Amino acid sequence: MLRAAYRIAWKDVVGDFRRRATLSSMLFFAVAVLLVFQAAFEPDRSQALRLVPGLLWATVLFTSLVGLGRVFQAEEENGALEGLLLAPLPHGVIYFGKWWGNLALTVLVELFLTPVTLILFNVDAWDRLPAILGVLLFGTLGLTGLGVLLAALTQAARSRETLLALLLLPLAVPLLIAGVQATAAVLTDMGSPWPWLRLIAIFDVVYLVSAPWAFAWLVEE
Repeated sequence: MLRAAYRIAWKDVVGDFRRRATLSSMLFFAVAVLLVFQAAFEPDRSQALRLVPGLLWATVLFTSLVGLGRVFQAEEENGALEGLLLAPLPHGVIYFGKWWGNLALTVLVELFLTPVTLILFNVDAWDRLPAILGVLLFGTLGLTGLGVLLAALTQAARSRETLLALLLLPLAVPLLIAGVQATAAVLTDMGSPWPWLRLIAIFDVVYLVSAPWAFAWLVEE
């Protein structure tokens, strides 16, 4: 089953690199959002340390919506979604394959996005870059896990991108608050990030445990 999930994820990632669709759109959107933020605020160094955590997570959230809106796009265009669901596999395996593929693309964007954010806002925190990326990756596990489930829920809707955003934003608020606070603690050394990381861990566990079951129920209905 793990091999099947890996193959689904590999198909999505390789297919996206060939089409240059999702990843390029996410990168373009992330850079555009950061440039708008940088032009709007133009903070000094002390202000940037307070602003960067929130701006970084906001950019990750809105960029992930671009990728989540296209999770099932390839299957819909080729009429392959029903065939995928008819495969002799538990539907939860399909969920994990789609989640791994979306997670890989989102992490690639974050690896590019985080250094660019530090450069644009002139934040000298390169020694803390691995810790910032670790917090982002930890939070992205739950964010993409929830997002793929909601993408399956809204895939048949007419305005699915809008509906996906309306469902994801309120549910992701605890994760965003914890992610911003943990990133701020890493950047400024004011307080410990561990209480916030524990909250992120709870969010990740709740959705990654319940989402495969909910996904199987959704596609069966």
